[in-house]
Amino acid sequence: MAEQTRGRIFAALCEVLYIDETDLIDGDGTDLKDLGLDSVRFILLMKQLGVDRESELPSRLAQNLSIAGWVEELEKSELEPST
Repeated sequence: MAEQTRGRIFAALCEVLYIDETDLIDGDGTDLKDLGLDSVRFILLMKQLGVDRESELPSRLAQNLSIAGWVEELEKSELEPST
């Protein structure tokens, strides 16, 4: 499941930030700000990934701006019960 989540994240990043695999200097730990992530692009990525902007997930994603961090947070959010 993590590979599928990583694929979704990477595809969204490629579309919004115009990057490819070679831009990930530190692999999945590369800081997304170093790749051009700003607040506008962050919002576009949330939309692309289907993240509810009213939830706490965007703030959790903003605390760990890397593919690895986002995979972890998205995987956790899918395991959390809906209220």
